[in-house]
Amino acid sequence: MDQRLTEIVETLAKDTGSGASEMHAAILNSLLAISNEDLTAISATEWEDFCISIHKAKPSVAPVFNIANTIMLKLEQGIKDGESLHQTLLEMIEEERRSGARIAEHAARSVRGRWFMTTSYSSTVAHVLRIIARDRRIKVTVAEAAPGGEGRLFAKLLSDQGMEVEIIYDSTVFARMEHLDGVIVGADSVTTSGLVNKVGTRALAEAARAYDLDVYGVCGWSKICPVVLSNFGFRTENVGTRLTEHQQMFESTPLDLFSGIITDRGVLPSADLRMELKVRKVARTLSSRCALQRSD
Repeated sequence: MDQRLTEIVETLAKDTGSGASEMHAAILNSLLAISNEDLTAISATEWEDFCISIHKAKPSVAPVFNIANTIMLKLEQGIKDGESLHQTLLEMIEEERRSGARIAEHAARSVRGRWFMTTSYSSTVAHVLRIIARDRRIKVTVAEAAPGGEGRLFAKLLSDQGMEVEIIYDSTVFARMEHLDGVIVGADSVTTSGLVNKVGTRALAEAARAYDLDVYGVCGWSKICPVVLSNFGFRTENVGTRLTEHQQMFESTPLDLFSGIITDRGVLPSADLRMELKVRKVARTLSSRCALQRSD
């Protein structure tokens, strides 16, 4: 494989601190740094190996899969010149750059109420709440998101931005929900099987449904994925005699629990999102070599 492609794969595999959007931008920027002439010179086999490798390096990250799938689909269509690939990569990075503002615009028109609950840490959720807070005074309740506790960091971020915020233990989500107006959560990926986010997300959605409240997921189109990504970060440790501790980082929440998924392309009810995903193409080589499962 081309040395520059190998370096991108190695850097991605070692990255344990970046979010999905940051990984997406890093891969695209690294590819765009290669000249059109050099992009053309890279063989189809090298591109195939690269796409397989970046997906296997981060098998649960939807934006990484979508980069690999987009490149492979172009190659299957016979598009191999560097200029066309360069333009495709530019369009992807520009769409991601504009997505935050577009998501916030759709959310401001769709989300009603003044008191919302969320969990974990999401820059997209933060942007949405900032835009909503311009037009109305809001309060945000943040579940701590154990075991990592990212919710506490997120609560501090929101309070620093001028919002009224409270932190709650994950175990008090149901008890607190009856006082709220709705739920807004981020996403690591969205498939027809559900919205994948930090564990605890489903508890918020189930609690909101029990009180007949709206639940919205917010994410850019780069996280909408036509295949199942199911690495939920399970870990079990022995902590004593006949005693183990089980931890899970992510979970999938059924789409039917959401009032809608707010993306940069609009607000999609679960039925519309499923239809969109069913017609999305998956590159044949990527599907066969990675044993991918369609999410329909």
